[in-house]
Amino acid sequence: MLQIMNAALLAQGQHEILSEGEGSDEYRVLVRSWPRVVEAELEDGNYHFTRETTVVLARQAGAYGFTYGYSVPAGALHVRDVYPVGQPVDQRRPIDWLQDGRNVYAEESNGVSMEITYAPGPDEWSATFTQGIQKRLEAIILRSLKEEYGAADRADQTAEMFLQRARTSSSKSRTAKPMFRSPGRLMSARRGRGG
Repeated sequence: MLQIMNAALLAQGQHEILSEGEGSDEYRVLVRSWPRVVEAELEDGNYHFTRETTVVLARQAGAYGFTYGYSVPAGALHVRDVYPVGQPVDQRRPIDWLQDGRNVYAEESNGVSMEITYAPGPDEWSATFTQGIQKRLEAIILRSLKEEYGAADRADQTAEMFLQRARTSSSKSRTAKPMFRSPGRLMSARRGRGG
C-alpha cells in the first residue's frame, strides 16, 4: 500500500510517506481514500486475482426458509456463487442460496463451496491494475493537496483507461464457456441431425 501511495506522491512532486501512521497530510488523505478507491474497484471489476473458492463445512441453523447456514469467510467482499461440496469443477452447477451480512443459507447438509471476491494485497495485483490505482491516487493528490482540478480530471481519465485495460485482460483470462449446454431442436435440424 505504502509503495503505491509513494509512487503517486513522487509522480506529483510531493514528499513520500516514511512510515504507516505518520501524521502528514499526504498520509491522512491517501489512507482515508484507499478503501473507497481500491476495494470499490476490486469489488466492481471482477478481476481474476480477486476470486477464490473456499469450502465451508461447519454448518449452523438456517434462516430465510433455508435449513442450513454457513459462515462467509472473513475478508470476503462479496460471495459470487455457491456450489455443493464434492462436485467436479467442470460439472458443478450453482445451487439456490441466500446471503445476509455474515452467512450463506442453502439446503446443502454436507457443506458448500463458495466462490468469493476478496481484497488481495498489492503484491497480487496485475501491473495495469496497479497503474490504474496509482493514477487514481494521483488524482486525489491533485484534487485534495494541490487543488489542480483540471489535472485531477485528466489523471482520473488515465486511471480509468488503465483500469479498463486491467478489466479486459482479466476477462480474457477466464475459461470460455459454451453459450448453450446442448444444441436445441432448431440447431440440430439446421445441422442435419434433427428429424
